[in-house]
Amino acid sequence: MKKGLLKRFLLLALWAGAARAQGLQNTDIAVLFGTVWNTSNAIPGTNLTLASSSLFTAQDDFGYQVVRASAASLWVDASVIWGTAGTLTANVPGSGSTKWTAGTAGVRFMVPVNSRLSFYGVTGAGGGNFRAVAVVGGSNPSISTYSTDHGVFAFGGGADVRIWRWLSLRADIRDWVTGRELSGTAGRQHLVPSVGFGFHF
Repeated sequence: MKKGLLKRFLLLALWAGAARAQGLQNTDIAVLFGTVWNTSNAIPGTNLTLASSSLFTAQDDFGYQVVRASAASLWVDASVIWGTAGTLTANVPGSGSTKWTAGTAGVRFMVPVNSRLSFYGVTGAGGGNFRAVAVVGGSNPSISTYSTDHGVFAFGGGADVRIWRWLSLRADIRDWVTGRELSGTAGRQHLVPSVGFGFHF
């Protein structure tokens, strides 16, 4: 009798654990692709004008849910972005690269609208590697670029649309804020719209 009760209890516990595991998804990974539109800008203190080609970006987001309620959920979020090597030129000889890489750790706040659609806001801080402009040559200037590391603050938001239990479409727009005149931007901001897929576990 006791063995039978113990067996039923163990089977019930295993069934409950399996049901919970199947019903709760608290980890996601997103793979996104986007672009950055750079504009022409003047180098402060000179009569030189820079122009740079647009970049394509690849972005990976890793999330882990730490708090869940019916109306919203809070996630720990880590993001890494790579900007391909665009070309930086000026109205003088020389050229350079505008590629950059950055990573942040922060939080994501997700609000479900229905069983398939959720909106989210995300923010984080970290660091990155960028390209800065060097002007050399005195009265006959030319330009080049060099690698420099800088702190990064990122914020943005997006939408996640489930198309299957483990897969979603995701659209994201994020502003990566760093030092001035880095990797082809006139100011501090690298605004990146991107789209891709989310994988849920």
